[in-house]
Amino acid sequence: MNLEAQFLTTLGELNEISWDMKKLSAQAISLIDLTLLDEKATSQDLKTLSEKGNVHQVAAICVLPQHLSTIAPVAATQLTTVINFPTGTQALSEVLTEIDQIMIHNQVNEIDYVFPYQNYLKGEKREALEHCHHAYTRCKQHGVIFKVILETGALPTLESIFALSCEIISQGCDFLKTSTGRINQGTTPSAAFAMLKAIENSNTSCGLKVSGGIKTPEQAFTYMCLAKQIRNRDLDNSWFRIGASSLLDELMRT
Repeated sequence: MNLEAQFLTTLGELNEISWDMKKLSAQAISLIDLTLLDEKATSQDLKTLSEKGNVHQVAAICVLPQHLSTIAPVAATQLTTVINFPTGTQALSEVLTEIDQIMIHNQVNEIDYVFPYQNYLKGEKREALEHCHHAYTRCKQHGVIFKVILETGALPTLESIFALSCEIISQGCDFLKTSTGRINQGTTPSAAFAMLKAIENSNTSCGLKVSGGIKTPEQAFTYMCLAKQIRNRDLDNSWFRIGASSLLDELMRT
């Protein structure tokens, strides 16, 4: 059975499950990486984001490197930033220097790194994977969690998403992440399924972060239930995250 058929079977099983909306809403909030990746964000925008994230105890607050100094660190909430973002085309030397500078000047806990997917798709697979591995090694030297953004909307098939996920996991990462949210196709349940199957097959502690267009509670619940079903473990933010900017507001209304 191919991945598409497996996904449809799993989706059918999930559709038979009754959702406890109140319980899922509370759980979803604890899984959110509350995100603001707007270069034009003002100090007030960032302050509001930080306060909202801390009040509701989301998993993390994710902002651009240049905005890190505006976010006041709070012990209960992780601070996350992005590198090689959003196109995945920075030179390795630039990425490594940026990681070092981020860690010297800020109290960052996690880094979301865009895999060089464009080079990978052009056939430069070894170079792209080495780029990722060097970034991972540098992040581990600094003691930060390393999430790899595959940009699944640019990958042609579920099999290609699965294969790349397996390669990245085997050489080292803490989380796989679906999307930047900057291309037309964001995350999809089928892409998340392929990544979860790769994680399942790896027998590692690698986590998954879904992001890119998750705006409604129902979307979030689908990914949550999918992850729990495949990994057969209770959800918590040590291994499952939802990257979103407006989802928290919607969950507060449920």
